[in-house]
Amino acid sequence: MDHDFGPLDVTVRGPGDLEVVVVGGVHGDERNGIRAVRRLREADLDLQRRVAFVLANPPAIEAGERYLESDLNRSFPGDPDGNREERIAARLCELVDGRTTLSLHATEAEPTPFALVHSSQEREFELAAELPVPYVVDHWGVNEQTITTCGFTVEIELAAENTERETLAAQHQARSFLRRVDALPGEPPESDPDFFHMGEPISRPDGDSYELFVENFERVPEGTAYASVDGRELTADETFWPILMSESGSEGILGYSGRQIGESLEDVRETWLDEDGE
Repeated sequence: MDHDFGPLDVTVRGPGDLEVVVVGGVHGDERNGIRAVRRLREADLDLQRRVAFVLANPPAIEAGERYLESDLNRSFPGDPDGNREERIAARLCELVDGRTTLSLHATEAEPTPFALVHSSQEREFELAAELPVPYVVDHWGVNEQTITTCGFTVEIELAAENTERETLAAQHQARSFLRRVDALPGEPPESDPDFFHMGEPISRPDGDSYELFVENFERVPEGTAYASVDGRELTADETFWPILMSESGSEGILGYSGRQIGESLEDVRETWLDEDGE
């Protein structure tokens, strides 16, 4: 049964009250998550709970653009009287409020799926820790206007490569999530992620040629050359773990300087969440 959720494209399936949400298309050019949501809402799923399958930004999806007026994933909690994406953000925030939500995204910076959470919501760590990802990243203090700050929501970042393989990977993440929240029968795959905090952005100096010497989520000691710009090496002022680092970069940055906050959920609870991310 389809419902009218204003600017959102929503299909609701399953019994009982609406408690679970799966979102794709927050960015209209991230095709794998969009296709995964479309396939799941059309599939004959043995749903045990009521689930909303959401395509968040239909006009941007139709245009094949990241967004049309402003970045939706920098617009939460939104504004009912704002521009197109701000209105969508307000409606989506209202929809996910009080519901367990997965939002599927894509990045060119990292081929390995990872989860994004916010330390104001400890339950997001708990949920992400049981999804099939090797890394969970707290973005507290950075990009504060994303969907993870709007209710109990975990983002999964997948490779941006527009292929059937990556679409199946997005479906795998969504089905694992639905099993984790008891919306589908069966157990999700076992997971044992490492945990990180995303820190300050690393600026992308002007240049014509960029080369990275490091891998995301691998420790870069102080004094190590982590990239070059037109042959000039960039050296780490302090030890860090790269997050979302890529040679192409975006919005004037190469990526983010991260730090590891735990090798288990217990570590994170003891050394990070008790400090409120400080």
